Amino acid sequence: MKRIILFSALLIIGITSWSQTRLKLSFTGSPSVNWMKTDNQFADKEKIVLGYDFGLNGDIFFTENERYALNTGLQILNTGGSISYRTNAPFEFSGSNLPPSTKIRYRLRYVEVPLTIKLKTDQFHRTRYWGQFGMSTMINIGANGDSSDGTFKKDNIHDEINLFNVAMNVGLGFDFDLGGSNALSAGLIFHNGLTDVTTNNTFTDKTIINSLKIRLGLIF
Repeated sequence: MKRIILFSALLIIGITSWSQTRLKLSFTGSPSVNWMKTDNQFADKEKIVLGYDFGLNGDIFFTENERYALNTGLQILNTGGSISYRTNAPFEFSGSNLPPSTKIRYRLRYVEVPLTIKLKTDQFHRTRYWGQFGMSTMINIGANGDSSDGTFKKDNIHDEINLFNVAMNVGLGFDFDLGGSNALSAGLIFHNGLTDVTTNNTFTDKTIINSLKIRLGLIF
């Protein structure tokens, strides 16, 4: 946690120094629905699971009218999903032998650094609409899992999860002017996973995490 705080402070200082006065910061929080998708022919994805994230975001504007910006920041992301492995024999997972058709519930936590291009409209009745497109890079800082057979529950499964994850980041929303430099922000963000989040050597597959978030924020 100390490293995360230090990294966050350095990121904020760096952004502020580079952008001079064309920077707006916001505190954000996002409830989300998440689901895992795999190309493993012996696995079935399960229902969506709920998650959330929170953190600090910054818009670095390219122009004085604040219509074009580079959006970045630091988020703590709680996500995951569940997968049933349809095998005819027991399989190994995180040092345990699990029976066929065992369902694994993944509980994952990441530090996320988004990097997107953000486009804003002019203000209409105190409201500016925006859209963004780019990438999110994530570093895993927590991995726990449950197995449907009861072999483990919220146990550490770090050895089954890749350290890095990358997703496409697409969103749209609006900012409502509160007066001065303050505003309320709301939007819908979709993360489409691009890289394999698992390292399970028992299977040759690619498993990604997709997320749909309701982003709420207070701009300073």
